[in-house]
Amino acid sequence: MHAADPVRAAADAQTDHGPAWRVAIGCAIGLAVAFGPALIASFGLYVKPIAAQFGWSRTQVALAFSIFSIMGAFGTPLLGIVLDRHGSRPVLLSSVIVLPLALALLVVVPPSYPAFLGWAVAVGLVAVVASPAAYINLLPQWFNRRLGLAVSLAMTGSGLGQALFTMGHGLLLSYLAWRQAWLIMAGVVAAVGIVNAVTLLRDRHDLVALRRAGRHGDLPGDPPSVALRSSAFWFATAAFFIVMLVIGAMLTHLVAMLTDRGMSVGQAAMIAATIGFSSLVGRLLTGLVVDRVGFGLMGVITFPLQAAGCVLLIAGHSVASAWLAAGLIGLTYGVEADLLPFMLRRTFGLRCFGQLYGLAFGIVQLGPVLGPILLGASFDRLGSYDPGLAVLAVLSLLSAVLVALADRQARAVGMLRRSAHQPGMTDGQVDAA
Repeated sequence: MHAADPVRAAADAQTDHGPAWRVAIGCAIGLAVAFGPALIASFGLYVKPIAAQFGWSRTQVALAFSIFSIMGAFGTPLLGIVLDRHGSRPVLLSSVIVLPLALALLVVVPPSYPAFLGWAVAVGLVAVVASPAAYINLLPQWFNRRLGLAVSLAMTGSGLGQALFTMGHGLLLSYLAWRQAWLIMAGVVAAVGIVNAVTLLRDRHDLVALRRAGRHGDLPGDPPSVALRSSAFWFATAAFFIVMLVIGAMLTHLVAMLTDRGMSVGQAAMIAATIGFSSLVGRLLTGLVVDRVGFGLMGVITFPLQAAGCVLLIAGHSVASAWLAAGLIGLTYGVEADLLPFMLRRTFGLRCFGQLYGLAFGIVQLGPVLGPILLGASFDRLGSYDPGLAVLAVLSLLSAVLVALADRQARAVGMLRRSAHQPGMTDGQVDAA
């Protein structure tokens, strides 16, 4: 009998029931007001008014987006180490305070481009602790058999938050100056985030105690070195990176693209909000079926939908085609957000989930850095978004190929974990048995 068997038995006894679902609901609420919806999904509505007021190009404004995304991406792997050693709750309690403060700083930035970039650097530092990784890290602690459904529920909060924040910002921008609108929404982030973190979010005390005692070997799963030697990890990470590259480009430029075609800011914001609403469908769909079909098939079916959305934006300039394109892109967004933590937990286990998810998430977040620059450069240098959209369409098809290769490699080396495993075996040995 393996020495970790009592630990696994105790862990299984505490998963998938009452307290676990309260944590999942708290993660959903927290992710609705986290860094993604509060800034990444909202900043695109402010690219055009900020550029117009200060006399900067859209690429210059989008560069600020890239700066805080880069800093968040490089800091998240370090955050993963902290999460594995100390748990999520201390990180979350600090993030719900510093995130709204960093957001509010934008309204006092003077009309100086270096000062604007300085704000982006400050937000980038906050992005490290305000990363969704701290929320997602809670779920594998509390769920085993229903992990897919729990991740889906939590990430649904992110999609709903993205849609609501996009609509809220769009509505406020229709009546208020952009600084006033931004400050009001920063207040919403503070009010909801603080109450939620204090009341609903907590780590599994037994797992935190094991980690603080240095008994990582008693936790189920493989060390990070196993994942880093696996082509499955790198193929999957590259696929998710491409999906987020497209999403970052769309969230940053879609409103500007549509208003250039004659739509009002309010109408364009509603269409952009469709990305968030359709991502809810993708997340719910993933939660219902991913435990049965696996991450590979889900990715192969849904990732090409982004390519279809980009083609629709090129070929059709009607309101209907814009709605459909946003819906297809958002559906893929929802699936991708669920698949990454699911793939890592099922493939490599719980032992170093924070580190693995932090590293993968950090790499994936570099996608939204390049996407806005690519699409912004297409407009600034070529006078049209269409060439950039064509490149994004091709990359979207490549992401489907990569996720298929990741699934194949995971199965070939016998690392794809199943929810039911034999006692006494490490998670990396389950399928090999």
